[in-house]
Amino acid sequence: MQYNLTKPAFVKKGAIGIKAIEKWKRKTYLKTKFNNATVDVEIYKSNEDMERSISNIKQVKFDNYIDNLHSGWYLPDCHLEKLDIKEEIYEDLFNNERPETPNSHLLFLGKDTKSGCHVHVEDDFVITQIVGKKIVYLLDFEELEPKNIFSRYNNFSKKNFFSLDESKYKIKKVEMEPGDMLYIPPWIWHAVENVGYSIAVTKIYSRNKDYLEEKRR
Repeated sequence: MQYNLTKPAFVKKGAIGIKAIEKWKRKTYLKTKFNNATVDVEIYKSNEDMERSISNIKQVKFDNYIDNLHSGWYLPDCHLEKLDIKEEIYEDLFNNERPETPNSHLLFLGKDTKSGCHVHVEDDFVITQIVGKKIVYLLDFEELEPKNIFSRYNNFSKKNFFSLDESKYKIKKVEMEPGDMLYIPPWIWHAVENVGYSIAVTKIYSRNKDYLEEKRR
């Protein structure tokens, strides 16, 4: 895959060979490898709050969370490097999509959940779908306006993406199944919808060039 892209790139079955695709189907396997770690779970008061990623954070044990999934709770942006988990987890996720080691691995695990529309202002994000189905909606940065810079959610859109009139925006829809990979460069709006029970891992890589400089060329 070419690096430092300025547009998203979707690779169908690009990670089909990684061990996690088969192993992570079993909750018993995940519970063993995660050592019942304490994780930060987002809890939403309403569906609209979920669509905007406005939540309260509750610390729960991983085993309890995965055994009692429901759509009002979500485990997003979980930095695996911050958990006391077994090294086999990283071996399960190894893939040669890039020669360098990622800065971090983020786990996304939930059932019928959504993530509000947001952007990342640096680094490359490579999503690999592990279990179930995920729909990612993509828009160019010019399509939406971010919240106030002093807001807790300053990299999120002012508008609720899931309430938009889609006919007025240039939205790209990517449906991800196990083994699919989606490369998202900085300054691309994206909102996410998990269909049923879904697990994905995002690897974060530093960029070699300044993105704003690239856009001016």
